[in-house]
Amino acid sequence: MPTSSYLTLFILRHAKASDHANTDFDRPLTKKGQQQAIEKGTLLKNKTPLIDTILCSAAKRTAETLSYLDITIDKSQIITDNNLYLCDPEILLACTQQITHGKSALIIGHNPGLHQFAYDLLSINPLHQSVLQDSLSRSLPKCALVEIHFYCENWSEINWHQGLLSSYHP
Repeated sequence: MPTSSYLTLFILRHAKASDHANTDFDRPLTKKGQQQAIEKGTLLKNKTPLIDTILCSAAKRTAETLSYLDITIDKSQIITDNNLYLCDPEILLACTQQITHGKSALIIGHNPGLHQFAYDLLSINPLHQSVLQDSLSRSLPKCALVEIHFYCENWSEINWHQGLLSSYHP
């Protein structure tokens, strides 16, 4: 049941990364990836004046994606976590439920877990199904941005199939 306020979760897959690095973890963004991240940063800034908390995988490509977004945020509210690297949706949910600050958050991570996480957060109520949700069900390409609203007061209350897809930008 909708309350007077809601939480907004933005989910962003890292931008295009190079195939050339010593390890997968150390892959940097390509020039195209840098441009993708700049464009998504502009989109994010137009959607919301402030992101309260950012959860970011510690991999080089996610950290670089974050830097090219050029978002203004208190550095203490950026949580870089090795556990978010190529993790399962359950870990992403647990990390989201541990957010304690603000009404908006951004997660920057990797597929396949990030795609499954985004889709599994969405309501399965047929009245809430949309063309956007159908599109998201098929793929989460590099640097795709998902915006989901949750009608609850605290991040700890978020669970599977409770979110409403507000926007999807592949």
